[in-house]
Amino acid sequence: MTCDELWAGIALKLESASFHLAGMEKALQPPETTAYTVVLESSGALIGGNWHRAFYAHLDAFLSSSRSVPELIRCCFGVDDRPRKMKDWFDELRPDEQKRRREFGQKFKSEYEAFRALPLGTARHISEHRTGVLPVAVTVTGRFGLTYIGGPTKPIPTSEMRELPLESNIPPGIVRPIPVRPMWTDFEIDGKPLFETCREYLNQAQALTSQARALAEKVHGAGKLTWPPSDM
Repeated sequence: MTCDELWAGIALKLESASFHLAGMEKALQPPETTAYTVVLESSGALIGGNWHRAFYAHLDAFLSSSRSVPELIRCCFGVDDRPRKMKDWFDELRPDEQKRRREFGQKFKSEYEAFRALPLGTARHISEHRTGVLPVAVTVTGRFGLTYIGGPTKPIPTSEMRELPLESNIPPGIVRPIPVRPMWTDFEIDGKPLFETCREYLNQAQALTSQARALAEKVHGAGKLTWPPSDM
């Protein structure tokens, strides 16, 4: 198997990360206005208020896809000796391929560890292996001056209503709920802007892939590579 064939799965993960980052942005957009939604909203219904579920699902998937990139590179072109089955698989490879994979692993180590140390890598680890919750906060100030702070397990209100004085003569049903919908600038992760941090993380994953491609060409050249086991 050639190097090009092994890059397909890595490219797929980068494409998936881009898809989920775009999905995060889309989840925050207001619903398309149609004749049907206008009728519903005129009756007091809220349309598209449940952005929360899609947004955090896309964020989880984005981090998982992005973080998998260096692991796939190491497995496909270098040495991944854990779990035991991977070590047994590696030990059965041809000596020439073992030598090239060890060389790639040694030369890729600094870039691999630098990517692993990025803050979003830690956030992904927290979500998948510790608490299940990403350290994300959203802060929104509503139309009437109230501030709402939430996160993955603490949804902010989907709507708010203006409080009327007790002596108000406005009949019930006239006052409509106002949607509370955050903007992409309202999110932070560990005190840093979420979307900017995610875009930079994806850029880093793409840059890491380009560096690894050049290294793989240099180390493996036209040498054959064995497809990693898929029957784990």
